[in-house]
Amino acid sequence: MKAITVEPKKPGTARLMDMPEPDLRDGSILVEAIAVGVCGTDVEITEGKYGWALRTITFNSGHESLGRVIDPGTSTAFKKGDLVVGIVRRPDPVPCPNCAVGEWDMCRNGLYTERGIKEIHGYMSERWRIEPEYAVKVDPSLGILGVLLEPTTVVTKAMEQIGMIGRRSYWEPKSLLVTGAGPIGLLAALSLKLWGISEVHVLDRMESGSKPDLVRELGATYHSGRVADLPFEPDAIIECTGVGR
Repeated sequence: MKAITVEPKKPGTARLMDMPEPDLRDGSILVEAIAVGVCGTDVEITEGKYGWALRTITFNSGHESLGRVIDPGTSTAFKKGDLVVGIVRRPDPVPCPNCAVGEWDMCRNGLYTERGIKEIHGYMSERWRIEPEYAVKVDPSLGILGVLLEPTTVVTKAMEQIGMIGRRSYWEPKSLLVTGAGPIGLLAALSLKLWGISEVHVLDRMESGSKPDLVRELGATYHSGRVADLPFEPDAIIECTGVGR
């Protein structure tokens, strides 16, 4: 089968290669790939700035996945034809206190692994396998938009943390600011509107083009310039630029 592979920490090594069929040890569910997202992390891995290798030299890239079940194996929760997204992170084997209670994204000792990022093959291959407990069934009405599930979980985690912090005292958020109008920022703005926030603001450096239009189509207010110059004080900020300055 064909797969996009890369040698972590070595720029210019991304290749379309013939790779062996996915190993049954990677999971009992066999999936055919429909789509794979490419985000900033993938770009950094391709540029040699990020990533951890397998025991072998190369590994399959890709962590934002969408696939269709070919063979559910022994699982009774999935059937042939189901759309699925693969969870990216796996808990460390020790486990640390957070991994022991299912909070793998808060791993304390760094021994976690991640599909397509850290020590496990990713989803950027024609077929991949996955364990039933790490597969998420996607409603067929979403179609190819299901590939946005993984980046949406990043935004959802941020919103959960904001809510947990706010509930330490009386807090009724009305105005939230998203910095950055890239894909993650737009998903954040959309999620906040669905969350019921009445005033969603998005700040970006672009003064015209698709970003302002997309933000307004989501029902949010677009701003450009410096955050210090905004004429309001938001109840919380979700940072989605990756550019601290």
